[in-house]
Amino acid sequence: MEDQVKRTHRELSRDEKVAVIQHLHPFLVKGKLQRGAYKQVAEKLSLSPRTWQDSIVAIRATCPGSSQLAQSPVWDYGHQVGQLLVNVDAAVYRDFVINKVIPVIKVSFPSASKHVLLQHDNALPYGSITDAVLEGVSTDGWSFKIRKQPPNSPDLNVLDLGFFASIQSLQYKKMSRTVDDVVRNTMEAYGELKYDKLEAVFLTFQAVMRMVLEHGGDNHFALPHLKKAALKRAGLLMSNVSCPVSQLL
Repeated sequence: MEDQVKRTHRELSRDEKVAVIQHLHPFLVKGKLQRGAYKQVAEKLSLSPRTWQDSIVAIRATCPGSSQLAQSPVWDYGHQVGQLLVNVDAAVYRDFVINKVIPVIKVSFPSASKHVLLQHDNALPYGSITDAVLEGVSTDGWSFKIRKQPPNSPDLNVLDLGFFASIQSLQYKKMSRTVDDVVRNTMEAYGELKYDKLEAVFLTFQAVMRMVLEHGGDNHFALPHLKKAALKRAGLLMSNVSCPVSQLL
């Protein structure tokens, strides 16, 4: 145990707290943690006893009914994950686009004209990115403009395109009588989803992006079918969908 526990007492980061919850999830049986779950997860994550104890107290304190939780091993998985998620509001979205997306585009984008159109859907936080905001990063010959995604078009949301549907098809195979059952079955379906299915979804996503470019940013096209299963059986499945250079200039 002493060899495995290498970390000293400290505050866990948000990602580490999420990892703790994810590692505890397999030990859930009817909403309760099995005996020894804390110890096994602490050893697996190389957490010192003091750090582990403080982190559990901190996570419990963020949810309603913490006094009951302190006396019982009940673990509301969905609520705890929700407490650790970041609320993506207008300020968070604007900061991400300006300080992370734009710099990467400037380094990687192959356009000779340096004229870039950013397109997103019509969610309220996305309204924080306007042409006026983008003028501040349109330097060194770069020109950034914003275009909203056509309404009623979920095709550029890779999660809606196939990921959620794949998980849902697995989750529906299990009986759910309560909300906790739905959460547990959904998380189990997430773990059961095979990576090759996700690869297929992302290939379709790339094909959709190419169609959007070919149609001038519009969505008047049929969802492309690449016959991925047949190509995979023949050993010819591509790792990425190609795009003509003319569409990027």
